[in-house]
Amino acid sequence: MHRSFTCFAAAMAACVGPAARAADWYTGAVTPAERDAWIVSVDTSATLSSQGSQFAGATVTAAPQDNLLASGPRVRLDGLVGSYRTESGSGRHALGEQAEIAALAGYAWVMPDAVLSGFVGLNVRRNELSRFDSSLPSDSVKVGLKTALDYYGRPTAFTMIHATGSYSTTFNAYFGRVRAGVASLAGGYLGPEFALLGDDYYRQWRAGLHLSGMQFGAVQLGIAAGYLHDHARKGGVYTTLDLRTGF
Repeated sequence: MHRSFTCFAAAMAACVGPAARAADWYTGAVTPAERDAWIVSVDTSATLSSQGSQFAGATVTAAPQDNLLASGPRVRLDGLVGSYRTESGSGRHALGEQAEIAALAGYAWVMPDAVLSGFVGLNVRRNELSRFDSSLPSDSVKVGLKTALDYYGRPTAFTMIHATGSYSTTFNAYFGRVRAGVASLAGGYLGPEFALLGDDYYRQWRAGLHLSGMQFGAVQLGIAAGYLHDHARKGGVYTTLDLRTGF
């Protein structure tokens, strides 16, 4: 899985080249500062932490009718690979690895200064734990229901707020991220963020700062860093790279 993560991150960087794109684990896409009339958006992200967790994800969202700047139906594909440290029933640490693919359908309500999207669909998720403890299942694949909500708004010409969340019945996996920001001299928006994520084996929360929505041609870059706390290895630091593009 570590090799898969490295290959995924390298491929993502190669596709972007000297510019960049924007998202998060379980797909937290940011609407472009310059609202291009895309039919398809591609969001990718990678998160690393000092506590041994690492994730890479990608989301492709398409508008079957019109484009992403108009209200209407949406289809979405999610992908995820990652690894983390967790705690067994006997208190010993174990290495967890996971992968997921999901296909969802939904609808987006596009307003002058905000977009609200909702999705529902099916996902296949694989979770594998190292065989350090017989009390933990070592390998399991499940199919379940996944739902997701995403809101992006610009209350004023110089501020933004973004909230995204998802829940899956496979291993009760959940993710939520909220960001707010003000226009920065570097371009994009600068401000605080908070994230909450986990499943039956792993739980973590993050609090930090983000600089998102920096535009490089048809591509966006976002970065974030801060403090995290997970139930197995306690406090640490994290960094996230978000990339976004479309056509």
